[in-house]
Amino acid sequence: MCGIVGSVGFKNTKDYIINGLKDLDYRGYDSAGLAFMEGKNINLYKAVGPVSNLEKIIPSLKQNPYLGVGHTRWATHGKPSETNCHPHQSMHGLFTIVHNGVIENFLELKTKLQSKGFKFVSDTDTEVIANLLEDKYFENRNIIKAIEDTMGELSGSFAVVIIADIDNKHLYFMKRHSPLMIGRGEDFSLVASDASPMIRYTDKYIDLDDETYGFISASDVEIYKDKHPIKFEYTPKSPDLTVKDLNGYPHYMLKEIEEIERVVRRLMVEYYDKGEFVFDNNLMNQLHQSDHIIFVACGTSYHASLVGARYFDMLGKSTSTYIASEFAYYPKFPGRKPFFIFLSQSGETADVIHCMNIVKEHDIPCLVLTNKKGSSLERGCDYSLLLYAGLEVSVASTKAYAAQVCVLALLANAYSNRKEVIKDLEECCGVIADIDHNLKDKVYEIATQLKDAKDIYFLGRGFDYDMSLEASLKLKEITYIHSEAVAGGELKHGPIALIEQDTPVIVTISDNVTASSMRNNIQEVKARGAKVFTFVTNPLSNEHDTIVVKSHKRYLSPVVMSSLAFYFAYYVAVLNNREVDKPRNLAKSVTVE
Repeated sequence: MCGIVGSVGFKNTKDYIINGLKDLDYRGYDSAGLAFMEGKNINLYKAVGPVSNLEKIIPSLKQNPYLGVGHTRWATHGKPSETNCHPHQSMHGLFTIVHNGVIENFLELKTKLQSKGFKFVSDTDTEVIANLLEDKYFENRNIIKAIEDTMGELSGSFAVVIIADIDNKHLYFMKRHSPLMIGRGEDFSLVASDASPMIRYTDKYIDLDDETYGFISASDVEIYKDKHPIKFEYTPKSPDLTVKDLNGYPHYMLKEIEEIERVVRRLMVEYYDKGEFVFDNNLMNQLHQSDHIIFVACGTSYHASLVGARYFDMLGKSTSTYIASEFAYYPKFPGRKPFFIFLSQSGETADVIHCMNIVKEHDIPCLVLTNKKGSSLERGCDYSLLLYAGLEVSVASTKAYAAQVCVLALLANAYSNRKEVIKDLEECCGVIADIDHNLKDKVYEIATQLKDAKDIYFLGRGFDYDMSLEASLKLKEITYIHSEAVAGGELKHGPIALIEQDTPVIVTISDNVTASSMRNNIQEVKARGAKVFTFVTNPLSNEHDTIVVKSHKRYLSPVVMSSLAFYFAYYVAVLNNREVDKPRNLAKSVTVE
């Protein structure tokens, strides 16, 4: 979950790398570093913490470096420190590299290299790659051959960009599973983990496939696979999906919460036109022919998949939902004609990619919902549906979650040819707008009361339980307050033992089927001293409810009620002076398993 940038022949290498690292810091911000080739010397600069710390220590450069690489780190092997910060160099300084991914057999390789006399200064798996490259180069004195041999010994995932001390005209690279792409200009070449650092400078991109390697120069790109050069095509990227801008907001998370209504409206336009749904006919035929739909996702995307599974269950379709990291080791293929739906905001989630590869080995059709066109999952699946949410910078997802639920609602309604979904989503947008303009201040008042809480519990049933899981996750992610979501009916099967005097409990009621039961749950926790706050839709409300939301369709309540939950988590985090957009220990794109 690290970010990589690099350039050859660019007119302002330093600014490109620093600004590129800032664009990629959602991928990790434990430390940052860069390396420049200045003349025949490779100069390294490293700093613990955000990219701004690195920027402070880089001196004024007498001339523009011809090439360079940069890296922003999310620690996997070794704590955040200058020693463990990338770039890493091989023992004799022949190779300087940056790496995103995890080398699973690094201890075995490290021991082997140590037996040959190689010494290590860091705790990282990345330094093993650098020394292995050097070892292989000493055997054959050919950089491309050294890369081929190195890839043959590495197990795990990697996107690696390499400066070779003996070659001041090229950057080398190799890729397996972790994302990496190339950008081409008229007299320069760029490389990065995604398009965002390059979008201002070029409109020509190469999405690198797995098991590829090669080099870039100011005037050329060479890509190899299986020891042979391969042809490649340039693909466009949409600037509006990659450009960061706070637009006057104090945090990206708040900005992105208040973009939910706009995202929902865009999805209505993208997937419904001139009175008809706009979905691939082959996709819809696959859905109809399948006898079991399996949803696979992680974290927030998993919570959205729970909602999607309910949608198809309501249509009489058999469904299952799996956490990707569990399915990867215990795969199941229920039904005679299963169909898989993967959810990943980035399209690069390592656990989900692992699952996709398993499914493809069984020749089972699959669909991905992602915000990233050209991502590994989008290219690997048979079908893809884009979220059109725009760049989501805050690590805690908000508008992408809402987009996933809305796309699944549109897909399920298209499956049953129920066009009323457009009217329902219009109504939903009106309710979200009312929350943004009239109810968020009430949420702030609740946050002021609960900002010092040690534990907060969320209760719900049905769709409200699915949303409660997401509400609890958001609170944990950005406030570091312990939280749990409990299905209302499960309360008395254990969790109620945790309720004591003044324990905060937030209850969501938007479902007429379960409303009466939820009212009983409220009385049960109040009898144990709980301090209860309720988020309730107008038809189900009473005079004692905390926040009353306008009426909307029950199946869209996860979108509407999640807005309240997102505001709540945001305000509690702000009141506790948390790093809202960059919570500790987390990264936006989880590209390691």
